[in-house]
Amino acid sequence: MLAFSLPQVDPLSQSTVETRPKAVAAWLGRLPYASPADAAQQLLAALYALNRHPLGADERHTLLSLYRPVIVRVAASLETLLAESGVPPYAQQRQVGTLLRDLQRERSLGYKHLLMALTNQRFGRANPRRLAEFAAQVAAALRDLQTACFMTYTPPPAGLWQDLHQLHAYAQVSNVAELPTDGVPTTGLSYRQALLIALADPPHLSPVELAHTRLYLDRFAALAELTYGPVADHLGFPVSTDGDIAPTQVAAGGKPGSLWLDTDTLCRHVHETAVRLRKGETPEQVDLPPGMDHSLSLTLCKRLLKEWGTTAQRTYKRYPTAPDSTVQVVAGVSAIHRLLEQIPCTEQNEPDGSLPIHDVQGMFASPVAVNATVWSVTNDSAAGVALAGAPDAPLNLKVGDPLALHADAAPGWSLGAIRWIRMRDARQVELGVERLSPQIQPVWVRPLRGHRKANPEPALFLPGLAALKQSDRLLLPRHLYETGMDAEVLHAPHQYTLSFGRLLEHTPGFDLVDFTLIADEPL
Repeated sequence: MLAFSLPQVDPLSQSTVETRPKAVAAWLGRLPYASPADAAQQLLAALYALNRHPLGADERHTLLSLYRPVIVRVAASLETLLAESGVPPYAQQRQVGTLLRDLQRERSLGYKHLLMALTNQRFGRANPRRLAEFAAQVAAALRDLQTACFMTYTPPPAGLWQDLHQLHAYAQVSNVAELPTDGVPTTGLSYRQALLIALADPPHLSPVELAHTRLYLDRFAALAELTYGPVADHLGFPVSTDGDIAPTQVAAGGKPGSLWLDTDTLCRHVHETAVRLRKGETPEQVDLPPGMDHSLSLTLCKRLLKEWGTTAQRTYKRYPTAPDSTVQVVAGVSAIHRLLEQIPCTEQNEPDGSLPIHDVQGMFASPVAVNATVWSVTNDSAAGVALAGAPDAPLNLKVGDPLALHADAAPGWSLGAIRWIRMRDARQVELGVERLSPQIQPVWVRPLRGHRKANPEPALFLPGLAALKQSDRLLLPRHLYETGMDAEVLHAPHQYTLSFGRLLEHTPGFDLVDFTLIADEPL
């Protein structure tokens, strides 16, 4: 039997709740959709009252059918506002994140009421179609609530996975887990999507990567299968259904009769997609959903293949550091460049409006203040560090952002990139940072696309490491890179002409590329 925790409904409640379908439909049509936060607040207040008001099952179903498309619309608008959110969030982002999570929770509560009423009816057998619909709506809402938590870097609420596990088990026993429903995935499919999203390791995903993962799973999650007991030679993960536990790559299980997520077929598709994208096919040609970018999709496929296909193992052992070990941090290509250089003052441009790159060096005035934040180092390894802090100001840090790092004993600044983010509470932030280079130098890059009208862009030069057979690289602002494009680079006291080579890494925060030197002209 189902054992959902539902809000208390007071039969004697005198609170004013609009229950006339025509009046509700008219009110929903007047919501201020141009202001998603305002629309969400009004919608949330109405749903909160409705979920605590005594109503017959048929009346509640009629009203929720009116609310459902509006909830989906408003939630999508809130997710758009959160697309560029980071940690710690700005006040508006924090409010939007709270509204999104609360909206999905109230959505799930409404359909839990219906599902419990149907399963607890005293006479007659529950209608399988209604049972499938209500179970599917609860599963979709819980899946989206989990995603909303990942989008806002907050832990899923207690009981979420317990509800998902028992809901799927009940739907299986009732033979409705894969029964098609209108406008929402089946209970079994939403459950698999929730499992796969959790296994994708969302703290390592940027907001846009998480959005791409959801788009991919909307179309291809059915390729993953749920079985009882491990499948020989297949890729998959045991799913612990006891208690409030999310699936992980290190979960114990795989015993006869236990639930197992078989990802073999799904991983074959991810691999095939990556191969075709690498050969130059477009996302449309490989049947990816609209909205999936080529470069980001290729990077994401590699990551998902690793997360869904093998048990991840740490390459380098991590070591705890002294309690008082700290590091200074500056985030973003532009801020790091300003930290290492001085800001250019205004100078006469060339006749075509572009800035003369050979004159950039003489344009520096007083240094610009760049605020470095101080973080505690919780552990260290050859590959990276884990940091913890409670910044006073919103920094909007995101997975994929470049970081300049400076420890007290270090002679200069090194370069890293954020690989994962977690928030333990409203202020406490944890970061996983991969080391990219022990040295960084500021440069100015002007792309040459057959003319010289482009202005120089701040970038970073990463000297190669002979011991690792690593060549010199450039870390560029996002979307500046084009394969084979020539560029002028001011790297005082030299000005180079070079051609961009391979794209070594593409994140929402930077492009890391190698290059071929064409000319070296001392200034």
